[in-house]
Amino acid sequence: MGKTRALATLIGRAGPPTSRAPRRLREPPITVARERLLELEALLHLRDGFRALAGALVVRPSVTVAAVRGVDEWNEITLWRAPYRAAAKLYFFAEDITGRQFALHKDEVHSFDPETGTFESWAGDLEQWAARILEDPDDLGEARLVEWQAEHGPLGPSQRLQPSTPFLLAGDAPIEWRAIEDVELMKRYARLFRETMAAPDGTPVVLDWW
Repeated sequence: MGKTRALATLIGRAGPPTSRAPRRLREPPITVARERLLELEALLHLRDGFRALAGALVVRPSVTVAAVRGVDEWNEITLWRAPYRAAAKLYFFAEDITGRQFALHKDEVHSFDPETGTFESWAGDLEQWAARILEDPDDLGEARLVEWQAEHGPLGPSQRLQPSTPFLLAGDAPIEWRAIEDVELMKRYARLFRETMAAPDGTPVVLDWW
């Protein structure tokens, strides 16, 4: 897609804006390039938070609206991300339906896996990020969400899908899904990370709380 076409296409396929009063974003971590921050502010000025791909992609608004937390609130260290030391470098702005996060880091867009606490370069800028999303919407869980909602009804604006077993521990076992509030899901992932990835070797994994 040509320059600006992917973002424009993504917005064209999105639902209504979450907020109709966009604001300037507070200062992100110093590890975020100003150019990327200006791109994000421009995107939110056009549509201040939205859902796309049947709701599988959630872009957060610049301000909190009812149960939908805005970008600045979502990035507060005490909300869910405290166990992830590496996350202090990231500025989260979007996520998929199962909680994988997208964030600005330096001059790129990164993806963040909340199970492992790892992040990696995903796109060079927001235009490339949108193009990659449009190329493979099922990577964000579009088909899974459509199937789930056909059986269970639509998710609320702040709900995501939690797997019955964490992906890393599921193996070949079938995974079922249930609706859960976004903050609760991320807190569960943070606890999972704390009790598995960040725990001393040999620590037993007990997931009766999951």
